[in-house]
Amino acid sequence: MSQIRIRNFGPIGEGFEQEEGWIDFTKVTVFIGNQGTGKSTIAKLFSTFTWMEKALQRGDVKESEVMRKGKFEGTYCAYHRLKHFFRDNTEISYKGSSYGFHYSNGRLTLSIADSQGVYQMPKIMYVPAERNFLSAVSQPEKVKGLPLPLYTFLEEFDRSQQELSETLPLPVGNLRFQYHKLNKVSYVVGDNYRIRLLEASSGLQSIVPLFLVSRNIAMSINQELDASRSVLSVEEEKRLKAELERIFANPSLNESLRRAALEVLSSKYKYSCFINIVEEAEQNLYPQSQRDLLYHLLEYTNYGDCNALVLTTHSPYIINYLTLAIKGHEILQKIGNHPEATRLKDALTKVVPPASCVPAADLTVYELTDDGRILRLPSYNGIPSDENFLNSFLFDTNQMFDALLEIEEEL
Repeated sequence: MSQIRIRNFGPIGEGFEQEEGWIDFTKVTVFIGNQGTGKSTIAKLFSTFTWMEKALQRGDVKESEVMRKGKFEGTYCAYHRLKHFFRDNTEISYKGSSYGFHYSNGRLTLSIADSQGVYQMPKIMYVPAERNFLSAVSQPEKVKGLPLPLYTFLEEFDRSQQELSETLPLPVGNLRFQYHKLNKVSYVVGDNYRIRLLEASSGLQSIVPLFLVSRNIAMSINQELDASRSVLSVEEEKRLKAELERIFANPSLNESLRRAALEVLSSKYKYSCFINIVEEAEQNLYPQSQRDLLYHLLEYTNYGDCNALVLTTHSPYIINYLTLAIKGHEILQKIGNHPEATRLKDALTKVVPPASCVPAADLTVYELTDDGRILRLPSYNGIPSDENFLNSFLFDTNQMFDALLEIEEEL
């Protein structure tokens, strides 16, 4: 479990006021709140720190380079366009399984984790809200000035399409996705029609890249013995090739030493878990499609014990569907070896797929307020409380309708 503490950074003021300010990232972590309250800010910082920890563990960067003055603000945080979020009194801390980081007074320091266990090398995927753009234009890779995470996500989207060998059912109605490798064109296929993805609805343009990339990475990492399915980024592939060339060009290495070096290099670049960080999974989607997409994301997260899903959302449906996934897990445990287990599991599947069920302990929901605070959403018997920012607006709407009825009665 990783933790992060944030104070006086961008829209975040006092931050989380419990647990000495430490926000826990569990298997499924969700951030809700109004626009501009800092949901994506936390997700981006988490993405930044987990990447830095991985880079240090893998040897991509040296500790001295990470701590160089201005590097954290001007390079690592600038990647997510957080460079101008810093204040004079900004304080940020991160605790990972391998490294810890602390930023204050304009300097970043790092520390080695107290208990050094086996480090799980993560594939970190940040799915930006701007992903629709990649589906809506032709040759987005030629567009300049886009956010850097969008280019990174585009690389994974392209890879995911290239690795498809057949049409893929989408979590939207009876639609399927098809990719023509020869002309590099993406299609959405219905029962009696086929349209290009760039001509499809905004909901499809949002869900297709998110679904394809999440599925591809999760399945690639899950298939540990299939060495042909690489999940490395373009930059990592270039670095891997360069290291391979140096190994083969070194005349001092005999065959056994060269093989040993290659085995070390291979294990060094093997991912063992998937951290999926998704902005607004519900973007432009009908409630039923939100549900079906969420259940797929949860299923992919359940592929591995150390996989994790981080969501930012404005949708009350997402919270309610997570509630179903938790309750479903509780029921699944009770079914066990029940004499009618098969029938009961079939009934459960019609509500929430067993593969998508989540233990209550694996879910944490945080609510961000307009005044810069972060609250952990309370739960009752493991079920997230209905008293949250998103559901409050549904209640307010009912209250407003009652007020209109009272006015009508006076007429």
